[in-house]
Amino acid sequence: MVKVKEITDYLLKKYPLDLASDFDSGKIGLQFGSMSAPVKKVMLALDGTKNVIDEAIDKKVDLLILHHPFMFSPLLNLDYDSVFGKKLLKVFDNRLNIFAMHTNFDVAKDGMNFILANLLELKNIKSINNEIDNNSFLRIGETNKVSLEEFAAFVKKKFNEKYVRVIGDETRKVRKVAVVGGAGSSFVLQAKKLGCDVIVTGEIHHNNAIDALEWNMAVVEVSHSVEGLYKETVLSDLSKNFESVEFVLSCTDNNPFKWI
Repeated sequence: MVKVKEITDYLLKKYPLDLASDFDSGKIGLQFGSMSAPVKKVMLALDGTKNVIDEAIDKKVDLLILHHPFMFSPLLNLDYDSVFGKKLLKVFDNRLNIFAMHTNFDVAKDGMNFILANLLELKNIKSINNEIDNNSFLRIGETNKVSLEEFAAFVKKKFNEKYVRVIGDETRKVRKVAVVGGAGSSFVLQAKKLGCDVIVTGEIHHNNAIDALEWNMAVVEVSHSVEGLYKETVLSDLSKNFESVEFVLSCTDNNPFKWI
């Protein structure tokens, strides 16, 4: 029978821990569980929310794979009656194994930002200088030369977003595109210097939005939850390599924001 270690070793070979940002140290890999635990069923999700944990338990999942670490900040004490305390007790009681791959997955060759750029059908996708290290978040590619308004509508469709926010003149033409799925405020100027016309990213701060306008850099801001689109790609890969294991996608892994 397949063990937790076999699946996590496979993932960490593709998305090595040494690619992770410093702030992720100790927060990725197998966060809870046993490497020797047998695995019959695996579920993939973006976040380890209460609903996702309950779903994993209801579906008798052995291993839960997350993008965002289940426990991001160190614990000095644990209140069993707190929201996190209740979730953690369920994890222990059900011996749920939890594995996270965060920034190591973002920057890796075929990781998060490549997946998102590929979903946007960009051509000639590459990282900066074609190098992969723990700073290679941006993926850069080309799209057909269209207006910013047309491109934003395309992004919305491909990422299945109800709304997107746009910075810049919607009539301007864009061709060279930068993509970073998570919070990408710090990459706007870098994308501009690399000759990109627009950056697609999951979060932009107000001051960075002003900077983008003054730099004449277009931005299409999607929700941070578009990173959940990684699940289908990784599920397909794992299913081919571990045929005796059942892989499922979380049905309760949702964007926490609503538009009203």
